[in-house]
Amino acid sequence: MHLLGYKINKEYFAYDRERCIEEEYPTYYHHSGIEGCIFWMRNDYLEKKQSWRSQFSIDTEYCNSKYNKNDFKDKMDKMGDPKCSYIGFKKLKRKENWDYLISEEKDDFYEYCVNQACPEPPLFK
Repeated sequence: MHLLGYKINKEYFAYDRERCIEEEYPTYYHHSGIEGCIFWMRNDYLEKKQSWRSQFSIDTEYCNSKYNKNDFKDKMDKMGDPKCSYIGFKKLKRKENWDYLISEEKDDFYEYCVNQACPEPPLFK
């Protein structure tokens, strides 16, 4: 093989996928690494599949009556309100789907994210 220009990749034989997953998939929750990849892929999938954008509508009367101050706190509260802001609405929908979003199910999203974070090294360099 060496004569053909290929070298055996020694890392291929030392590669441990489970160890890589343990290192890249934290045991505590914080939306990063494999865990974050899975969370945000599932979130995007649900957002499209459930058509969150088309479900959202502003309750103008409610929002105008509840948030009529012009201070920063009032504006931030309004942004978090699912009746007044799409950001607040998405937060509500995430909460409704939380068990699925943080599930440790080894679905297609899991496999994709693991393969991104822990790709198997090639046998030849």
